[in-house]
Amino acid sequence: MNYYRPSQQQKTAGLIRYSCGILFILFTFCYLFFLQGEILAEAQHVYSKGVTTYNLLIGAIITTTVLQAIQRVVVILSRLPSRWHALSYLPSFLLLAILTSADRETIQHFSFGVWMWLLPLSLVAYCAIVIMLKKLSDASSKESTDIKTQVYPNFIVLFLLILGTGSIPQSSDVFHYELKAERLILHKDYAAALKVGERSLRATPRLTQLRMYALSQQGQLAELLFHYPQYYGSQGLLDVTDTMSTYRVSPRHICQHLGAYAGSTVHSTQRYYQLVLADSLWNQHTADYYLCSLLLDRQLSTFRRELPRYYNLSDTLPHAYDQLPKAYREALLLAGERKAAMQGVLVVNADTLARFSHQPLVADFCAYNQLKAQLKDENERVNKLHREFGNTYWWYYEYGAQAKGEIAQQPLYHVKAKE
Repeated sequence: MNYYRPSQQQKTAGLIRYSCGILFILFTFCYLFFLQGEILAEAQHVYSKGVTTYNLLIGAIITTTVLQAIQRVVVILSRLPSRWHALSYLPSFLLLAILTSADRETIQHFSFGVWMWLLPLSLVAYCAIVIMLKKLSDASSKESTDIKTQVYPNFIVLFLLILGTGSIPQSSDVFHYELKAERLILHKDYAAALKVGERSLRATPRLTQLRMYALSQQGQLAELLFHYPQYYGSQGLLDVTDTMSTYRVSPRHICQHLGAYAGSTVHSTQRYYQLVLADSLWNQHTADYYLCSLLLDRQLSTFRRELPRYYNLSDTLPHAYDQLPKAYREALLLAGERKAAMQGVLVVNADTLARFSHQPLVADFCAYNQLKAQLKDENERVNKLHREFGNTYWWYYEYGAQAKGEIAQQPLYHVKAKE
């Protein structure tokens, strides 16, 4: 009997120590690798000024190891009773929360935010709790050998620490989309970058620019332009005035893709297009960026005039208009007389400019107009048309600036059409 109780206590203490350690390592690694690794990658890029690169797997392993080592030091210093062993992980969880609670603003300005006063206060409170628990443990010198009374408090404390760390206000999901898309683009995995946040209606100018750049790299910009939320007009394509040097994929990358860098004297994106297209430096990507910017700014007349400069629409080329990218064909149907367009004929100022033989496109345009005519309530019309035709230029041109309900999760960009 004299040897049974200490042996049982040692077994219980070992079970608590190893089970808590395994749970902590699993949570920390998964949290860093799957959820918060992009934040650390961005922070390292900014603070090293682009000299070093963060690897998600290696970074998660190293950070988890360091936090586990800190816990071991805390165990040695605190000598907490086995019943409260999980509290030795609190400093590690605090550091994990600090590492992953940053957003772009705090990263750019190297700010600890509320942690400047919250961390010291938390550590003081933690020390007071440890001292109190040790005194209570010394007062009741006989520690229970019941495994339930030893293990359950530790699991409850560990669960609360995990819950608290995960629920601390984090950066927005859109910011994570930006960082992940940026990393995938750097790895030239453009298809994967386009899938980031694809089910979300939320977007930022930065995320939209990254998506459009990935589409352009795949030669799909004008084809799939309106398959993604467009809230920012032509600024969602390129903003040459955005000079944030900490971007891993900056406007300079996009300009290089388009054929020429924007000089310091270029103060607008439209001026940049004019200068590049007037030179021999432009390529098809440049032309599509320019034409898509006109569509996004609802400049249909200018778009119709400029289109033949960059696409061969000669009568000698069979089905030239049917071979245009999807966004251009949809825009041309809006640019002409509506009744003629529903017959697949582009008529402008009583002149027949083209005939579309692609019947599915014409059928969709007819269905769009019929559904629009059937819906009398404005809110219902906007939302139902979005569900059916939200990936078309027709919906964007007519309703993109007045979306309601679930669609209007971001301020919508609106530029008055210049006809």
